[in-house]
Amino acid sequence: MPDRLDSFADALRLAIDARGLSLERITDHLAGRGVSVSAATLSYWQSGRSVPGRKSSLAALPHLETVLGLCPGDLTRSLPDTRERAPRHAVRGLETLWPEQPHAAVLGRLDTSWDTHLARVSVHDVLRIGPDRRQVSLTVRQAMRARVDGPDRRVVMHAQDDTDVALPRIRPVRGCSLGAVEHDRSGGVVGAELLFFRPLRRGETVIVTYDVVSASPGPQECEYTRRLRLPMREYLLEVEFDPRALPAGVVSFADGLEQSITLDDDHRAHLVHSDTAPGTTGIRWSWPDA
Repeated sequence: MPDRLDSFADALRLAIDARGLSLERITDHLAGRGVSVSAATLSYWQSGRSVPGRKSSLAALPHLETVLGLCPGDLTRSLPDTRERAPRHAVRGLETLWPEQPHAAVLGRLDTSWDTHLARVSVHDVLRIGPDRRQVSLTVRQAMRARVDGPDRRVVMHAQDDTDVALPRIRPVRGCSLGAVEHDRSGGVVGAELLFFRPLRRGETVIVTYDVVSASPGPQECEYTRRLRLPMREYLLEVEFDPRALPAGVVSFADGLEQSITLDDDHRAHLVHSDTAPGTTGIRWSWPDA
């Protein structure tokens, strides 16, 4: 008998193929029914990287069955029993997400011992691009929950491909203070320990906010990538463009899937993922004369 985790992915993939709709069109149909499920989330589900687990995701399944022309319960019955599901804290190794030597070297000089003991609840990244098309700053807000007693820090790392400019400075804003800082200028990598105000107890949550501030001039890059080591309830990324320097095109990417993004009235592009699996996601853009 096939694994029920694979059974759900197979059932969804076959239904999507039979219906002949793109993931983007399916999300449009769901939105018309007042249901929000991203194309990236659907991609995760049909590839078997994750399964619906949150109440909102489970509530979306009957609507998804209708959109795909299935009978009520076809997808729900193929879900694995809660007791059989893969643990949500399945982890992607640091060497997998950061195989580059400079990144590994920087991480090796920081205390990452608590990393897998902090469940990711949500991450919100806001990247700002200036009128010179260069990165000005990045603000990151993270909510985490301790799996055990004792976590007292979170290690963060920022990498840039443009190594002709100075590395940015990591500046705590709320909920933490700055610990050890390591960098590799030639590799374009800076990492830091964000120290909580006290060690956490098991089940306790913490919210930290920090800025990654670029010196002038900042790096001139056309992509922002978030590497997710652990599953996460919600990931939100915003890229804010200066009105004097608007991109020609913007796309989001995740799990090999790209989707075009239209800027809002505040010149922002954004993506939202729910129940995200370990891996990479982000936004890339191009300039008119590139």
